[in-house]
Amino acid sequence: MKTVALLCIAAPLAAAFVAPVAPVREATTTVGAFGGFGGKKSSFDPSVQLGAQAPTGFWDPWGLSDGISEEQFMRWRTVEQKHGRIAMLAVLGYCVPEFVGTFGDVYLSTSEKVKFSDLPVSASAIFKVPTLGLAQMLLFVGLLETQFPNVNGDYGTGYFGQSLEEPVKSKKLAIELSNGRLAMLAIAGLLAHDYVTGGHPFDVQFTTVTYTSL
Repeated sequence: MKTVALLCIAAPLAAAFVAPVAPVREATTTVGAFGGFGGKKSSFDPSVQLGAQAPTGFWDPWGLSDGISEEQFMRWRTVEQKHGRIAMLAVLGYCVPEFVGTFGDVYLSTSEKVKFSDLPVSASAIFKVPTLGLAQMLLFVGLLETQFPNVNGDYGTGYFGQSLEEPVKSKKLAIELSNGRLAMLAIAGLLAHDYVTGGHPFDVQFTTVTYTSL
């Protein structure tokens, strides 16, 4: 059943590596009466930006982007990229220990005698990590947040050390957005299953039910 669970996660990932093409739309957006601009038009149109791609196209059912400024849009895009990257790492954090393994009996903390094999493949593992280890994680995250500014997904390190030019850069960013969105859905599913099964997110069981007609 573990193989089935892995395939369920991996199958949609393959489709996410196809860079979708954003739809071509008029580059102006009419701001409604509640947008505060008196019905004027904004030159910035979120519906033609990177991310408006298959399979949903431009999807904003609540109209959150109506009359939005480019600055605010780029802020939201930065947050989306960050959440997507964290979600991709989180999915790997579930899958790698389950299907590949960890460092086994290597000590995570020699002072508290905690081994990698002592950590469950579950969100409850956070309660097994020593306090100093959690503090080191928070310090590392804070360092990334304050010392490495993110500008449209670029932390100044390039793409594995390479400086990409258009249209290759936009294609790579579109792929990343697709993978990140999929990973956010995947980690939400894993966390939910983790909770429902009591810490066994890959314990997939199927029950066949037979119905008798009246």
